[in-house]
Amino acid sequence: MSQPADLILVNGDVLTVDAGFSVAQAVAVRDGRILAVGETAEIEALAGPETRVIDLAGRTLLPGINDSHLHGAAWGLTRPPFALSVGYPAVRSIADITETVRRATETTPEGEWITGLGWDLGYLDEVLADPSRRPHHSDLDAVSPDHPVALTDFSAHMLWVNSKALEIAGITRETVSPPGGVIEVDADGEPTGILKEAAQALVQGLIPVASVEQRKEAIREAVAALHAEGITSYTEPGLGPGGTQILGGGLSTESLDAYIELARAGELAARVRVLLLPAA
Repeated sequence: MSQPADLILVNGDVLTVDAGFSVAQAVAVRDGRILAVGETAEIEALAGPETRVIDLAGRTLLPGINDSHLHGAAWGLTRPPFALSVGYPAVRSIADITETVRRATETTPEGEWITGLGWDLGYLDEVLADPSRRPHHSDLDAVSPDHPVALTDFSAHMLWVNSKALEIAGITRETVSPPGGVIEVDADGEPTGILKEAAQALVQGLIPVASVEQRKEAIREAVAALHAEGITSYTEPGLGPGGTQILGGGLSTESLDAYIELARAGELAARVRVLLLPAA
């Protein structure tokens, strides 16, 4: 043996996903690449005095998962510290969400945007108790009258905003819903603060876009979170000039630039394929 392995994992069910879908017991790794796969005894022979040894104790080891459709950069920008986490189980009610926003107002300069992601009607206590109850701009107004607030739901198909955001966007009872979108209104015809589908862009286009440096940090954070779930490679399903108005600008050329800079610096700890959005 010329050089020992840096890492070996033994005593497990190693799913190789080779042509025969064979199952081994152990794996040896050196310089970030698989050195050998086989039985525990033969892999242990590749260890040296500095080799890290992990006993899988019968657990399953499989190759890194590939996600074929993952907006990594945009997702990273919708997570702390760039945006509030307002999804279950971090929050369980409208009251929880408004309290999260209230706390954010204490550290956000007046007038700056507060954004967040994750709320889901199916997990909000008030909605579960009264199916006719819906998030409303007044809920957010009570805790954030001076900061515009924009909270994207878990599916990214709805945006919940406060009155300040509606005011900045010029959305009133007279505003016509754009093609492919809905400005939700109440029984009196007044906007409720819920914008659906393409109507989200009326507000999202006003939120200051992240810098390339911020996007690089967001990608690093996203990749680390993906690694914790076993995802080591993914496809960004569209970045470029055509993504400026999509997902809060998270699909714009700046995100592509961030990936390029990370890759060139050897700091992109995942295999990422990118589809291009050349035009709007």
